[in-house]
Amino acid sequence: MFRACRSRCSGRSRPRADAAALARLKQGEGLGGRLAGKKALIYGGGTGIGLACAEAMAREGAAIFLSGRREAVLRAAAEKLKALGKAGYAAGDATVTGDVQRVTAAAADFLGGIDTIVVSAGAGGRTPIFDTPVEEYRRIIDHSLLPPFLAMRFGAEHLLAAGKASVIVISSMFGLVGQYERAGYSAGKAGVIGLVKATALDFAAKGVRVNAMCPGFVETPLALEVVKLEPNPEAVLEAKRRMHPIPRAGTLEEMGELAVYLASDLSAFMTGQAIAIDGGYTTR
Repeated sequence: MFRACRSRCSGRSRPRADAAALARLKQGEGLGGRLAGKKALIYGGGTGIGLACAEAMAREGAAIFLSGRREAVLRAAAEKLKALGKAGYAAGDATVTGDVQRVTAAAADFLGGIDTIVVSAGAGGRTPIFDTPVEEYRRIIDHSLLPPFLAMRFGAEHLLAAGKASVIVISSMFGLVGQYERAGYSAGKAGVIGLVKATALDFAAKGVRVNAMCPGFVETPLALEVVKLEPNPEAVLEAKRRMHPIPRAGTLEEMGELAVYLASDLSAFMTGQAIAIDGGYTTR
């Protein structure tokens, strides 16, 4: 009986793209080309985790279109990516409806469609709930929840037209467990996870997958700049590293690799998930 079940459940009906990808891994052919032919629009792609995702995807064969608020930063990032393949950009504010509509149209025109969207956006702020100004809380929530909603709302027609597509939204480990003195940030990132789970159900039968990445502390340029403002930056940086059970910071390369996996056919049966990549922080 076991042998019969194993034969029936062995994955013979797995889509050919999945089988081919698994075969490449088993044969040790390396990981290059996992995203060959993919067309990725990346919000917040000029720096940090967004740029790390763009670089990793470009190395795997995806064409890339970057968006963010700072045109000079986007231009420099796109020029760097051109060494790896096709790359373009358009500046815009991912919390503004008109900007997202314009960026989506520009990306679809440049790429010849969109089958992958990455949203790396948000806002920080650290005060106890009893001292948090209402407008500050609203700003953090808007910058956390509007970008992924607008990206999917106006990217939907292109994702659906692609037939097989992936959306990856960057949340945080603090969206899973919360953090003291960061009610707005934790609420916003938890809201991102709720949005991902709901939209994953909307899209599931239509070939579009939606997942969230929940990183721990990653030494992005912005994170390091914030740490430098502390009275004892070296001590603060070390404490941030050691708050994870694996006592170090996550790397940008690790974030990019997870994004590649979520965009690839190897994750074709995965949707609506909030994946912690946090050195074990949320397991405690």
